[in-house]
Amino acid sequence: MKSSPADDRATRGAKRARVLEEAAKALNSRGVSQMSLAEIAKRVGVSRAALYYYFEDQEDLVFQSYRRSCEIMARRLSEASHPPGGAIDVIDRFIDGMLAEGQAEIAALSEIAFLRPDQRSTILGLYEAIMASIAEILNGGVRRGEVRPCAAGLVAPAIVGVISWIPMARRWRTSDPLSHRHMVEAIKSLLHWGMAADRAAPATYRPYDLTAAEVPVGRVFDPETLAAAKQEALLASASWLFNLKGVDATSLEEVALRVGVTKKVIYHNVGDKESLVVACYRRAFRFYEDIGARNHRYEGSRIDALCASTHALAEAGLREDIAPLAPLAGFDALPDAVRQEINTSSSRLMDSYLKLLSDGVAEGTIRKTDARATLAVHPGAFEWLPKWFDTMDADERAAAAGELAQLTRIGLMPV
Repeated sequence: MKSSPADDRATRGAKRARVLEEAAKALNSRGVSQMSLAEIAKRVGVSRAALYYYFEDQEDLVFQSYRRSCEIMARRLSEASHPPGGAIDVIDRFIDGMLAEGQAEIAALSEIAFLRPDQRSTILGLYEAIMASIAEILNGGVRRGEVRPCAAGLVAPAIVGVISWIPMARRWRTSDPLSHRHMVEAIKSLLHWGMAADRAAPATYRPYDLTAAEVPVGRVFDPETLAAAKQEALLASASWLFNLKGVDATSLEEVALRVGVTKKVIYHNVGDKESLVVACYRRAFRFYEDIGARNHRYEGSRIDALCASTHALAEAGLREDIAPLAPLAGFDALPDAVRQEINTSSSRLMDSYLKLLSDGVAEGTIRKTDARATLAVHPGAFEWLPKWFDTMDADERAAAAGELAQLTRIGLMPV
């Protein structure tokens, strides 16, 4: 029996959906340039050439993947908003819908600058509409006394940030994998209550000084000191552009122009683009471990140290002179030895923060939670910041670090 046109359309639609699902996984794990179309085709069960039946080119596939992410978020938010319940109930249902067991992975919107201007405009419009809807849910909850007063325009992308971070968290926690259910529950617990044992106590933490290192006057003619300063400026500029635009949309020429050097200087000091990305990853994790060491030395309560840490990590992402590389996508494209190195650093960080939380529980300033799951999902609350820098106004940028530290401290429930 010959298939009907309706059956053919259904088959094509199902194949197209499978391609988008596999493309989302590839974009999250390897980034745009390292996304293998041949591997995607193999997983779907079609030829590489057949992909072009569904999509014009790689750019269109990325665009459609990002649009699918936005459409899924919008649909899940609409579904979550229909049953009766308060703002927190809606947010919980949205999280459950987005992260239901078996739910297909969505692409993190991490390389929008790779797209054509008209495609970028479409994705930004969809994303901003979703953020506005979540912010209105939060603001409605504040008016009704269901949510504490908060900067909804910053909390909304933080909620989406922790949801989008889950695929990354699963890839990073390879040595001690956490269950999907535990991570979902950790997100809701963090957003409900934060980490403070006494939510009514005022915030008393002292933000860390993130002043960029300067060359000492006595060493301005020291070749090694000057070389290190130039290297730091180069990696900071590259990380800033990679965070803002994505690795694939950022050329070495742009990085060189921003620093005021030639591309040849970058090749001489760091190497090719892959080497530059690796150097930026290493720099970022040195920064993260430095913050972990500061937590250990912090003179004050452990909840204050945790808030100071969150504040610093959020602030750094919005500072062009610091800008640690935000590891939102492409980790699997790194060389094996580098991935192992970063995973080892990640494990040290996890152990450091587990001790901070354990000490905080013992002293009575941090509430008892599933600490490992909470720490695994927590970076999603602030790693989104540099990616969406251009969508925030000056007031939001100035308030972001404090607002996200407050979210970490007391969550969203009324105090």
